[in-house]
Amino acid sequence: MYKNILFDIGNVLIKLEQERAFKKLAKYMNPLTAMLIWAKKDEFMKDIRQEQNLLETGKMTIQQFFSRLKGKIGLKMDFEQFEDAWCSMFSLNEDVVQFAGKLSQKYKVYLLSNTNETHINHLYKEFKVFDFVSGTALSHELGVLKPSPDFFHKALEKLDIKVEESVFVDDSEVNAKAANEVGITAFKFDNLEKLKKDFSEAGIDY
Repeated sequence: MYKNILFDIGNVLIKLEQERAFKKLAKYMNPLTAMLIWAKKDEFMKDIRQEQNLLETGKMTIQQFFSRLKGKIGLKMDFEQFEDAWCSMFSLNEDVVQFAGKLSQKYKVYLLSNTNETHINHLYKEFKVFDFVSGTALSHELGVLKPSPDFFHKALEKLDIKVEESVFVDDSEVNAKAANEVGITAFKFDNLEKLKKDFSEAGIDY
């Protein structure tokens, strides 16, 4: 019998619009540099993936991340301006949040996410809708990223919940598969209608 619903945050409960953050950052860099990065956004994101991984596993501070990014693309901005831009990518996925809140009346709802301290603090401050959450297991606290099996083992241990009583929802097929391999029932999130169908078929009452 399921007792715990574990939600990823980005592109599930919260929409990610990285273009919005980049447009804010672009105001503080050389116009030509901004154009080149915009034309090759995917390459740029791969280029800073190492720094992001360090940030999201708690091995780098946001100030260090800002310093490295500033050096890479020539940002002419202060740290407060950077924080504002870097956190501007989020907007609430209201229907899914309402659904999660409804689920919390029958199940324990937890957040499992690859994130960093700055982003999670911003989300809690900006979107005061997570009162229904019973706990969190976040990569920067656990020191490991999804889809590593260690992430899920550490999350289960931190939250003190049983694998066979837990259901995980993530927008990444890779992450959902990794959770399944650990023994957690997991579903890839595409949209709320499909998630409700998946839950109904799994016997999850909402």
